[in-house]
Amino acid sequence: MKVSNLVAKNFVLGDETAISEVYYKYRGLLYFIISSYVKTKEDCEDVYQNVFVSILEKKGNISDASSLHSYLCMTAKNQAINYAKQSSRYVLMENDEDVSSSDNERLNDLLPYNLTKEEKLVVGYKLCFGLTYKEISDIMNTPIPTLKVRYFQALKKVKEANL
Repeated sequence: MKVSNLVAKNFVLGDETAISEVYYKYRGLLYFIISSYVKTKEDCEDVYQNVFVSILEKKGNISDASSLHSYLCMTAKNQAINYAKQSSRYVLMENDEDVSSSDNERLNDLLPYNLTKEEKLVVGYKLCFGLTYKEISDIMNTPIPTLKVRYFQALKKVKEANL
């Protein structure tokens, strides 16, 4: 999902081919992040478009091309939260029964390892959204020590799968 350093540098410089490559390569991850906060597909698409408009307007502020991944994820998260707050459509993955199966499919695509639903949520919140254990605990209504165990179990499974 990450693009090469050369593509990231060209993206920052405004190269149209690089912009297109970043736009399509990050679509799955950014759409997953956005859909965790925004309920409808149409709203997700609107936020996704706004994320890229915002990033393109501020691409000169990205000082290090290798930080593009983090910048994209944080921009998507922040835009989705702002949109959800403004439209009163704030939805979290584990609380919305209507989208839970599609969220699991997206998590399976992003984390194709043999992880439990809870492990995928913790890893998704921690790595995709950059949330702290306290924030994840508040969202999932799970004690922090339990979250840490699930997180490290998931990382162990991922590491073993890559050996």
